[in-house]
Amino acid sequence: MSAEDLSELLQRAGPDRRLAALFAPAEARARLLALYAFNHEIARIADATSESLIGEMKLTWWHDAVSDLYGATPKVRRHDVTEALAPLTGLLPQAELLDLIDARFDDVTAAPHADLDALLDYVDRTSARLIRLGLTLTGGELPEPQIRDAGRAWGLTGLLRAFAWRARIGRAPVAGDYLTELGGSPAMLAQGLGSDKAKAAIQPVRAIAEDAARGFRAAGPLPVEAVPVVGYVALAQSYLKRLPDNPFEAPAERSLLARQARLSWLSLTGR
Repeated sequence: MSAEDLSELLQRAGPDRRLAALFAPAEARARLLALYAFNHEIARIADATSESLIGEMKLTWWHDAVSDLYGATPKVRRHDVTEALAPLTGLLPQAELLDLIDARFDDVTAAPHADLDALLDYVDRTSARLIRLGLTLTGGELPEPQIRDAGRAWGLTGLLRAFAWRARIGRAPVAGDYLTELGGSPAMLAQGLGSDKAKAAIQPVRAIAEDAARGFRAAGPLPVEAVPVVGYVALAQSYLKRLPDNPFEAPAERSLLARQARLSWLSLTGR
């Protein structure tokens, strides 16, 4: 799959990450698009199947496929994304890619987040890890606290925007123990019920997302090498402002032109 094909895929599946990646030089851009396409493949598995066993089998296939890329005699399985990922094995640590896959097993088994720490651990292992891997591919550097803030700001915002779907698969972005205190349950949310309890349950999550977004910006201008990797996080605050009052409703979108303008300004100023 060419870089153009990967870009077209991500235009639908990860448009904001794609927009930011376009500010990278051609070689680094191709690397980022390959990484994001891989992330898309493993992240969409929970959405693509209602059977947990099938989802687990697909994730196991990807776990084995990545392991094959790092074997003593590397083997590239026939798949557009594995073929795009293969040239990056000298840059990306195998353990990091495998843990990115392992974190997604929780999605397909529909296990609710036990508490706020469990939810943050999930975001750190997915969203923040993807940023860290992207920086490895571009040679960019950011302090670890800023990477953590970026990952949490973007990851939690994305989960809140996808609340209705996440609730349906039993993975609503709330702390399970707090939801229980409120008199709610994952099963109730899965049926689209209890909007008042859902609204109350997401408040601590939203507060952390907002704090993380502010912390990310307060860290100062982004180095030019980091903009293509993490620039999209600058959109998190505007998405948080557009979250609906009822978590089960679809959030308002921000126009493509506005997003392009925001990222263009970021690429010029680092802010």
